[in-house]
Amino acid sequence: MSKTAIPLPVLRSAPPLVECTECARCCSYVGVGINAPTTPRLATDVLWYLYHERVAVYLDDDGEWSVLFETRCRNLRDDRRCDVYAARPHICRSFDNRECDVNAPGARALTFREPEEFIAWLRARRPRLHARLAGRFVPEAWLPKPGFQRARAGRAVARRARI
Repeated sequence: MSKTAIPLPVLRSAPPLVECTECARCCSYVGVGINAPTTPRLATDVLWYLYHERVAVYLDDDGEWSVLFETRCRNLRDDRRCDVYAARPHICRSFDNRECDVNAPGARALTFREPEEFIAWLRARRPRLHARLAGRFVPEAWLPKPGFQRARAGRAVARRARI
């Protein structure tokens, strides 16, 4: 009897979880939920946050927006352990290293650290809102060169003609 090799798929094991005491990322920032930048006012709020040092804006996989202030918890020891662990606040108790942004990063999550990154995202993903901001709230140096605008407008006309 002839033996035929049957190819089997190779299952990759998940990488090992990073333990909290190896990372302590969640103890190095404060995140506060903010409104999605759907209007010029809300978009300029995001710009204002990003004009500050050690501040980032985060968009998670669920479409929730947060402003992140990079600041170390004063109870975090050098060995990455907590001085008040037994009496830590509820928010600290809710962190779970199986679902944190180190062990389970969102596939579509975005972090904006510079205002230019946010402006580029607006230009690509929210062009109408970007256009409303461009003349008044975006520094001229961050705007695309005139040739870019014409080429983009030409493609938009071409797309409308095909519809």
